[in-house]
Amino acid sequence: MTITLAVTGLVLLLAAAVVGGWLVLGPGGMTGPDCTVPGDPANPSAAPDLDLTAIELQHASTINAVGLSKGVPDRARIIALAAAFQESGLRNRPDGDRDSVGLFQQRPSQGWGTVEQILDPVYASGKFYDALLEVPGWQDMSLTAAAQAVQISAFPDAYAKWEPQATTLARALSGSVPVELSCRDGADAATAKTPDRAAVAGSSAASPALSAVLSAASAELGGVSVMSVSDDGRTAIVRVAVPTLGDDAAARALAAWAVGHGAGMNVTAVAAVDQRWTDHAWETGAPTPAGQVEITAG
Repeated sequence: MTITLAVTGLVLLLAAAVVGGWLVLGPGGMTGPDCTVPGDPANPSAAPDLDLTAIELQHASTINAVGLSKGVPDRARIIALAAAFQESGLRNRPDGDRDSVGLFQQRPSQGWGTVEQILDPVYASGKFYDALLEVPGWQDMSLTAAAQAVQISAFPDAYAKWEPQATTLARALSGSVPVELSCRDGADAATAKTPDRAAVAGSSAASPALSAVLSAASAELGGVSVMSVSDDGRTAIVRVAVPTLGDDAAARALAAWAVGHGAGMNVTAVAAVDQRWTDHAWETGAPTPAGQVEITAG
């Protein structure tokens, strides 16, 4: 089963059914989904295959990465992803109901922060997790009840329908399985401006494009240290440490994050564990040392 999502504004689906799946009309008349995220073949009803825009996947990878950096369990990241699906269609919206903005449609008037802060996906995701962890017994609640305890929505039963999609994303982005998600060449990049991120130590020789990738990875996933940068400044070998994850899982999580941000940050190649992503496809390659990821940008 494949679920196709293409969101413009709050939720706008423009698709035509064809034999075996969907035909999605993209920018400039291009066909096919921007990005594909394989689900769990052993349990496709709980974690179906997904087709997303590159913008949706980038924001999903940010939400998941912030959760990983905080060491929260899978369930918390699934709740956060489902909430963002419902609230914004995984878009960093500058508007919404009353004064709501951002991925989670958080309201400055309700103490979530300033508009500028909430429009930072890292800040917004962190605030969601902080609020969720303060809910007594959230681990034992249904997804809808846990999300509603944080969001206080006028539509409290709306979150449950996004649990399968959120489960697919948490599984694909969290390093527990080989990385398979990818985006096609020419996928649209996110347009919402995010704050400048601090440079990562050891990245002074990196090109501007690569430096931006490393800075964003450090801000979102954390635990990134630069081991070397190629002479042309386009490729870095980095180590990554993520709370609760072993070396291989942490490397796969960063690799998935890099591909999820690839359209917006011009990532062109990624290697981790025994996988390599080039030309928008994954293949088995020579093993990369434990905990190390090779990223090329620009």
